[in-house]
Amino acid sequence: MKKTILLMTGAALMITAALVLLSYKKPAKKAGGVATCLTSAKSYIPFNFPEIPSTGDEPVVLGPAGETFRFLQTGKSSDGKYLFAKLIVPPHVGPPPHIHHWTDEWFYAPDGGFSMFMGETAYPDLKKIPGENAPKDIVDLMPMRPKELFYGARFYIHGFMNTTDKPQELYLIWTPDSKGVSILPYFLNAGTVVKKNDGKTEPDFLSRIRLVSMAPDYGINQSSDFWQYIKSVREQKPAHMEDDHRKELLELLKTFKNPTSVAK
Repeated sequence: MKKTILLMTGAALMITAALVLLSYKKPAKKAGGVATCLTSAKSYIPFNFPEIPSTGDEPVVLGPAGETFRFLQTGKSSDGKYLFAKLIVPPHVGPPPHIHHWTDEWFYAPDGGFSMFMGETAYPDLKKIPGENAPKDIVDLMPMRPKELFYGARFYIHGFMNTTDKPQELYLIWTPDSKGVSILPYFLNAGTVVKKNDGKTEPDFLSRIRLVSMAPDYGINQSSDFWQYIKSVREQKPAHMEDDHRKELLELLKTFKNPTSVAK
């Protein structure tokens, strides 16, 4: 399969975040001018994320978009059930659209401040790439409010961005994280391992290339810019995201290693 690697810059990622907010189809309006949006207050049930300790010996990784991943639990400490990271995401930053083929994922914004986008079409074949040998998709854009939990099943285009003017925290959980299926080596190899709290926010240029070039080795289709996989954007929650699978998440999070330090 022919692979095209496009070089990305930090500025390009910030422009992408701005474009997606400006280029979407507004939802239809009801009588009286009220927009129809599935992410209404009625459907918003805050999630109290349980306190999960850190093993104290897992790496901190600077991601290709400038986000910092602090891994608290991995498959080694969760019996292969999940990988858990807390991210600090710089203002107006987020990863380009991508598809996980081997893992499902939860997204949790303790303080809000993010927009999540999720596709409507499943792409179960790693070799079928939207915009290349498969049709592009429509993605749905929705805000992430404080303590809001989203579940993203494998095979769907997705991503997120910090829409505020200050760094924001985001929790990510991938399942499974076993010997045969783990996304952790992808972050370690494509990103930059850093010392805790060293203040570095500018990723290595090569990590932006590896974000795309290494992705298929870990069951991921990773775009190099926002519109590569996407034909249009609209503001609503897709039907397959109505269930946030919080019960399944809570069950997964019961398994963790006894801490050497506790994450706060």
